[in-house]
Amino acid sequence: MPGSVQSILLRDGASAFGVAVLCAASAWPSVVALLVTAAMCAPLAVRRVRPRLALVALTGAAALHVTMLDGPNASIIAVPVVLYSLARWSGPADARTALAVGLAGSVIGPVRWFAPGLVNPTAGAWATTIAAYAGVVVAFYVAGRRARETAERALAERESVLLAAAAEERTALAREVHDIVAHSLAVIAVQAEGGRAVTAKKPERAPDILAVIADASRGALDELRELVAVLRADGRTVPAPHRPAPGLGDLGELVSRLDGRARLRLAGDRERVGPLAALTIYRLVQESLTNVLRHAGPAARVEVRVHIDAREVLVSVTDDGRGGFPDPAGRGTGLIAMRERVQLHEGLLTAAPRPGGGFEVRAVLPLPGPGAAPG
Repeated sequence: MPGSVQSILLRDGASAFGVAVLCAASAWPSVVALLVTAAMCAPLAVRRVRPRLALVALTGAAALHVTMLDGPNASIIAVPVVLYSLARWSGPADARTALAVGLAGSVIGPVRWFAPGLVNPTAGAWATTIAAYAGVVVAFYVAGRRARETAERALAERESVLLAAAAEERTALAREVHDIVAHSLAVIAVQAEGGRAVTAKKPERAPDILAVIADASRGALDELRELVAVLRADGRTVPAPHRPAPGLGDLGELVSRLDGRARLRLAGDRERVGPLAALTIYRLVQESLTNVLRHAGPAARVEVRVHIDAREVLVSVTDDGRGGFPDPAGRGTGLIAMRERVQLHEGLLTAAPRPGGGFEVRAVLPLPGPGAAPG
């Protein structure tokens, strides 16, 4: 229910007073009729905040209306209004109770007012009056239930959208954390394991190996700090300046971490590739190199190719190692993350062992047409 309880009470209270004033014209100058009119209109003030209380109060007021007045006055408009409120803002049991009370009143009222000595209606007039009262009651009940169902559907749709957005955010976060941490840890592990063997024969290589490990560690920490800063941002403060997201210009440094085992070939107009697509390409190459370090063997050579033409970007990472991810069917976290990134650009990703040995990851990312903003 929109709005605070106080504001709703004020609005409904003012409406109830206005209705009572208008209905008083049909009750004047009878004091009893005026009191009954006030009793009938009073429940309108709490019809949304306390619908059950409104029903109880209206039932009592309606009993007075039937027994103390010789005919209906304008205040009976409160009956369908309160019934609508029960159907709209209360549960099904309360709504059905209100409907039963309204239908009972639709019969009892005419029976009392058309009693012998007061009015002598025809059977048709009697039936028409009862049918009219009952029709109004049912119409307001149905309108209230439909309004409630519409509101519940809208709420369910909003909740579904929020849940989907939250799931998408979690997926994006998991993808970023995986891409940042997995590659850096793989580089550190490979350099540490290889360094132990290398430094036993060539101690002078130790500073270079440790420098690579330190650079990978610092890079991962910096990217994690950036990610945490974004997650903590609440929109009320201006974020501190931070490093731009990695892109095509950072591929050379990324490839160099494999200590001469990888070669980069980058061709085409880089200006045609927007920052989001460039980040996707960087993460794609990063994850592919991570898997090379994990699975291709210590002597594997890697070729990274990025070709940009007028319509698309072709990215391929090929190694000549043992070949294969632990799950080439694509159920691994890394492959799932790569596919999700490529699909965001409506691209295509394939990852499979090469016939002659090794493994290849290949992606095609469409580029926007001439005059369109790079993605």
